[in-house]
Order: sequence, then structure tokens, then C-alpha cells
Amino acid sequence: MYADLDFWLALLKNDDWLNDRAERFLEEHEGQLEVSLATFIELFLVEERFPFDRERAVTAILELATYSGDPDVVYQASEHIDEGLNTFDAFHAALSGGSIVSSDGAYDDLGGVERVRLEPDERGDTAD
Repeated sequence: MYADLDFWLALLKNDDWLNDRAERFLEEHEGQLEVSLATFIELFLVEERFPFDRERAVTAILELATYSGDPDVVYQASEHIDEGLNTFDAFHAALSGGSIVSSDGAYDDLGGVERVRLEPDERGDTAD
């Protein structure tokens, strides 16, 4: 059964009005829950409104639900956010495999990711 972010937030926030119901549901459906990359993207976006420990939340969700993607991508995106990228750029960088074509200079100082410049250089040449 797919669990969207509302479910996970109810578990993460002790004062959430649905916390008790979410905990009971988790107990009843242990080992049957699934999440996707979209869940983690949304989780990182709402962190601005509901502060929590991002990596701890990711670890908890991965322990409680099936995720068919590479968990390292989620952790790497979290690190990129700590390095100053916004959520979407952080996931792009984490999914890039170490090389990304972009005009966004935000990737220039990022460790482990090489940006192939989309924009022309000072002479007007574009990157190959």
C-alpha cells in the first residue's frame, strides 16, 4: 500500500492530530507500505514549514516502507541541500551520476558533481 507524505508527517509530528491513527495504521500494516522518490522530494520541500531532522526522517521512512529507488540518492540530495542547493536542484544533482548539463551555476561549487556549461563562455563558445 502506497503511503503519501500526509501519513509520514502524521508520524513525524508528535502533535499532529492524526498521529495516533497513523501509528495504529503502521502497526496494522507493518511491512506493507511503499514510498517513492516523490515522497522524499515533498518531504524535503515541507521541511521549511515543519522543521525536523531530515536524515533521521529519511532513515525512519526507509526502515518502515519499501522504496524501489536507490536510497543513496535521497541521502545525497539531503547533503546537497545542506550545501545550499534548493530541493529540486539537490535531487537533480543526486540523480546526475556526477555530471550534469545546466546553465545553473549552483552546481559549480558542489562536490562530486561536474557541471557541463549550457551557456556560452566569454568568447561565445558553448561547451561540448
